Formats: sequence, C-alpha cells, structure tokens
Amino acid sequence: MLNSKTLHEVLQYSANAFANNPFVAFVGEKPLTFSDFSLRVKDVQDILVSRGVSYQDKVVVLGQNSPSWTIAYISVVDMGAVAVPLLPDFSSEEIANCINHSDAKTAFISERLMEKIDISLLQNIDTIISLDDFGILYQRQDSSKQGLITIPQPEDLAVIIYTSGTTGFSKGVMLSHSNLASQLVQVHHIHTIREDDVYLSLLPLSHTLENSLCLLTALMHGASIYFHNKLPIAKTFMESVKIVRPTTMLSVPLLIEKAYKTVIKPELEKTTLRRILLTSYLFKRIMYRKAAKKLYEAFGGRLRFFGIGGAKLDGETELFLRLGRHFPYAIGYGLTETAPLIIGANPKQVSWQTIGYPLINVDIKLGDINPQTGEGEILAKGPNIMRGYYKEPELTESAFTEDGYFRTGDLAIFKNGRYEIKGRLKNVIIGASGENIYPEEIEMVIKQNNLVLESVVVERNGKLIAMVEFNPEELEKRIGHLRKDTQKLIDSLREELLVYANQRLNRFSKLSVVVEVKKGFEKTATLKIKRHIYK
Repeated sequence: MLNSKTLHEVLQYSANAFANNPFVAFVGEKPLTFSDFSLRVKDVQDILVSRGVSYQDKVVVLGQNSPSWTIAYISVVDMGAVAVPLLPDFSSEEIANCINHSDAKTAFISERLMEKIDISLLQNIDTIISLDDFGILYQRQDSSKQGLITIPQPEDLAVIIYTSGTTGFSKGVMLSHSNLASQLVQVHHIHTIREDDVYLSLLPLSHTLENSLCLLTALMHGASIYFHNKLPIAKTFMESVKIVRPTTMLSVPLLIEKAYKTVIKPELEKTTLRRILLTSYLFKRIMYRKAAKKLYEAFGGRLRFFGIGGAKLDGETELFLRLGRHFPYAIGYGLTETAPLIIGANPKQVSWQTIGYPLINVDIKLGDINPQTGEGEILAKGPNIMRGYYKEPELTESAFTEDGYFRTGDLAIFKNGRYEIKGRLKNVIIGASGENIYPEEIEMVIKQNNLVLESVVVERNGKLIAMVEFNPEELEKRIGHLRKDTQKLIDSLREELLVYANQRLNRFSKLSVVVEVKKGFEKTATLKIKRHIYK
C-alpha cells in the first residue's frame, strides 16, 4: 500500500493483503504469517494498555533481533505510542541514560540483557516486560492505571532512536509516522520488493538501517524475514545463508570487505601465475567474474539485492564486485536523522566509489562548496527528514540551515550526475598550509595493503599517525610461529606499511608513524569505529 501515511495503515493493509504469507522467524524455524503476526500484536497491545500505556507514551525495546522484537516494536507504534529501540551493545550506563532521557515508563527487555539493568537508576520505569515471552519481569506496586489505544496520525511521533554514533554522544532522533512511511515509498522507487523476497537479517533492528530497509519494507510488501540466532561468526553465518538462501540482505562495508580480503583475495593471488595474470585487465575481469559467481552461489544463488551502507565501501573491494558482475550489490547513503536513506543506487545503477542519486522527493545540494575542489557538505530536505532531537531544541536548530535543509556533516563532490563522499566534516584535518586532509581517504590507501584489516588516521602535534589492526592471517604468513624477536618483525612490518602508504599519498597526507592496535578497534553496533576514543 504505497499511499500509506502511517505504520498503522501499513500493518492493517499487510495483515489483510498478505494474511497467509510467511513473515518473521528465526533461521530454521516456522515463520509467523502476517495474520499470526497481527494477532500477536493485538495481544501485546492488551498488555501495554493494562500497564497504562497511552497515546505518545514512550516504550523502550531492548534485545537482540527476534520475531518478538518485531512484535513489540510494531505493537507500540501501531497503537499511537512511541517506540524507543536501544542497541543491545550499549553499556549499562548508556542504557540507563537513554531510558531516563526518553521519559519511558514501560520497557520490553530480553531476559539475557536484564543483567545490564539497575532498576535503582531508572527514574520513570514502572513496568518491564520480557521480550522473550511477554511476561512481566518488574512492576511498581502503584502502577495500575488503564491505558488507551489511539490510531496514530501521520505527524505523530513514531520512534526515538538513540544513535550509537562515532562521537561518543547519543542523541534521540525523533522520526514521525510520516517520515517512516514516506521512506518506504522512496525505497520502492529504487528497488521493487516482491512478496516472494526473503531477507536474512544481520544488522540490529534497533538501528534505522535494518529497521526501515528490512523490517518495514518487508512488512509493507509481504516479504519474509529470517533472523540469524547464533554466534556472529563466519561459519554459523554461512550456515544460515545456506538454509535461508536469501534474495535480500543489508550489510555494512566491513563485512564484505573482510570477506574479500581474508577469503577471496588470497585465493585470487594464490600462485605467482595468478598474480601475474591479475596485472592484465582482461584476465582480472575473467578471474573476478569467476570468483564473484562463486560468492553469489555461496550466498544461496538467489540474491537480487545486497545493500551496503553505513560507511564508504573500500575501493578495491568494490572494484572486485563491480568487475565481477554476478554479485548484485547496491550502495546507499543516509543517516539515522533521514530515516535513513536519501541517496542510493540499485545493482543496475551502481558506479564505482559513488553513492548514486537522490531519492524521489528528496532535494539534495552541497553547502559551502570549496571552489578549488568542488567539495561541500551534503544538505538534504525531504519528507523523511527527522522532526529533531528529543529535548534538544538548540541542537535541533543547529542541525538545519536557515532555509530548512538538514546538515548531514558529510563532505562530497558532485560529478557526472552522482555524489561521491569525501569524508566527515568533523574528521577533516587542516594541514600546515591550510589544505583539507581527509583521514578516510588515507585509510582507504592503507587498507589496500594485505597486512591491514582496519585503520584510523589521527593528527597529533601536527603529525599524521595511522593506527592499524593487522590482518592475523597475513601476520601468520609473515611471522609464523616465531616466539623470539616477534616485536622486531612487527616493527619492521610497521615501517614497511609506512613506506607503502606514503608512496601512494600526496605530500599533504603523508604519515609520520604507524602504530599497531593489538586488540582491535572499538566499534558501534553497525561496525563503525568509534573515532572519538582514538582522537
């Protein structure tokens, strides 16, 4: 129902139009049909009403992806209340801060995450409902008033999403029913979702990328979703892929980059002959296509759409996907504040290292354009742009231009009808001569070396420093099982990497030192490095 204005209308339409279609399940289990799902939603709403939840009351949803998570979330927004999904990877302190800031009185929490909850720190919570079986885990003695179900209107607040972010400060992004419903229409114009589409969900539903582009798009179009319910490691993940054989998946760059770097690339370069053949564009294309076809088959052989967003995709990995052709990857760009997509391309539209075209009804322009480079901040206006940050009027005002465009904080250039991301405005380093240095571009160069899994470039005392996590497989090849002089060899590899990078960087971007990060980088739930920690 592409003219739906609220998530309530989406659910009502889907429960009737796709009543017998399978909707949500764990991998390997029998899915709830859309009709079953709608009935479960009504049952949970009865519980919420009995606990006093009414129009625009805030209700926290905290747990790992599951069918019950989707029931709880939709139950809240469908009855005119406001869902507050929290990332399960948040610390106990972050969870308490977000619950208190949101003014939530009711919460759905999985029992495995109750160990993160200190009731004494929660100022307003009077009921905690199990996200496993919807039983009551906690209730205050004096909380027994009757609630009310209200049909939500388009401009009513539907959700407050606390961004995990990379800056260390969680903001409550307010998205209305209209914001989310309009996003579903916009996405449909990029890629048509079908009733027989099957999603394999990997990213947290508490993040707007998976929430809007997986849960809500499947809900609107009668598709089915399966949740990976095992340890998030390559072996169990590929087992789920074989069982589900998905047609649709959403991912962040790190997942596909790691697969390319640790599995595909070593196989492509396994022999001297292969390495020589890869220097020829013709043979590279042939070899990439064979490898990409194997990758496609490994993902079940039914993929129609593999959406990548959340950060810029590494150029070498994308070149493999682009030349390989068989793997239907797509690129999207957006933020939590934009529900999330504002620019995107489907598998037939992708162009190397660009993010595509503005979505329908989204007006994009670049602000404060540098006349020398053509770089400017991406500014956006459209029906999917947030209402603001909860209880932060000054922060909300600063997030918009005087003429109403949302400031994304991302720098880009516009070339040949497409946008190419340069880096985050807050991350830009000003060089000694006033030039802009983008750490993300330096990191892309560093990551092309087989030694490196990930890196972060920072500026300290006027010098550029690369912090790197070495690729353990490559270290094993270089160092083996040596116990003596290991640190000397690591130091030698750091110097080798420094020379490698500086040979490929312009004079403004050259590094002074490479530092090893032994335990890996701390990341957000969508696997973006928390840069503020390393600055």
